[in-house]
Amino acid sequence: MTRVHTKEAAEAVLRELPSVVGAYVREDVYGHPREVHLLVTPGPDTRMLARDIRDLLEERLGVPVDQRVISIAQLSEAPDETRERLMAEAPALEETARTEPAVELDPRLRFAGLELQTRGGRVLVRIRLEWRSQIITGEAAELDAGIGRLRATAAAALNGVASACRNRIRFQLESASTVRSFGRDYVITVVHAAAPTFGRRPVMVTGAHPIEDDPDHAAALAALKAVNRVASQWLV
Repeated sequence: MTRVHTKEAAEAVLRELPSVVGAYVREDVYGHPREVHLLVTPGPDTRMLARDIRDLLEERLGVPVDQRVISIAQLSEAPDETRERLMAEAPALEETARTEPAVELDPRLRFAGLELQTRGGRVLVRIRLEWRSQIITGEAAELDAGIGRLRATAAAALNGVASACRNRIRFQLESASTVRSFGRDYVITVVHAAAPTFGRRPVMVTGAHPIEDDPDHAAALAALKAVNRVASQWLV
C-alpha cells in the first residue's frame, strides 16, 4: 500500500472547527490517522462531535478513519473565560482567605507529589495522592524515551487511584500526549475504566491539564481529571 502523510492536513482541518482549541494526530505505518486527540471548548456533545470529526476527516483526507481512535478532552471553561473569571474573583478570594478557615468541599483524590528514578534506559515514577488524611502511592515504569515519561507518570497516577479504590475499579492508559492551544501546551490522557457496574465494556474517559512548569505534573493531573469522577463512588 502506498504511504501517504495525513498528520499536517488532518491537524489543520481540525483546528478550523470553532469548538477545537487543540489537536494532535499520530499516523500509522501507512500515514493514516492512528490517534486523534482533541481539546475542545465546553458545550458540544463529545460523542456527536467525534462522529462529525470522523466524517470530516474521511471527506477531506480521502482515507477511512476509525471513530475509536478519536479521543476528546473537554475543558470545563473556555480559556478566555477562565482568565476573566480568575481576575474577577481574585479580590474576593483573597478576602475570604484572610477571614474564613479553609473547608474541604471536594471529596476527590488530590495530587500530593511525585518521584522519578531513571536506570538502564527506563524511568520509574512514584506518585503520592491524598485522600482526606491518607496518603496513597502508585508506581509505573516505562522506557525513558519519547512520551515514555508522560505515560509512566499518568499510569502511576491511575495505579494510585485504583489502590485508593481497593482495586474495585481498574484503569488502562491508552495514551498520553501533548497538544498546543492558545500559546499553551496541554497534556491529554485517554483512559479505559473497567468495573462491574459498567457492564462488559470498559468506559473511555479523558482528561487534560495545562503544562505550567513540569510536564510530569501535568500528566499526573490530567490522569486524575480523567478518572476522578468515575472513581469517586469507590472512595469510602
